[in-house]
Amino acid sequence: MESPSRDSVRDWLKDRGGSGGEIERLTTLINEQSSEQRKLLDGFNKAMNAFATDRSLETCLDALNLAMQLANTRAKLAESYEYYSRMLEKEIIFLTRKKD
Repeated sequence: MESPSRDSVRDWLKDRGGSGGEIERLTTLINEQSSEQRKLLDGFNKAMNAFATDRSLETCLDALNLAMQLANTRAKLAESYEYYSRMLEKEIIFLTRKKD
């Protein structure tokens, strides 16, 4: 069975009367963080290639700096997905109780 996309889940929650504004903000935040992660990963790969050829302190520090930024962005993204999953879990519990 194919898993639903974030957009379809968000639209379903909005149609159901869920906190649409909160879902919109969270979706926007996740998209922004994902975009930032892609940019940082690209920069990190370039910095690591530069370090592999140059082996200078400056290229090492550049790669380290990008690695730390990437780790920070990934932590924020993980927190956002965790919050998103808690919101979905609450909806499932609500629907299960409503069904019973």
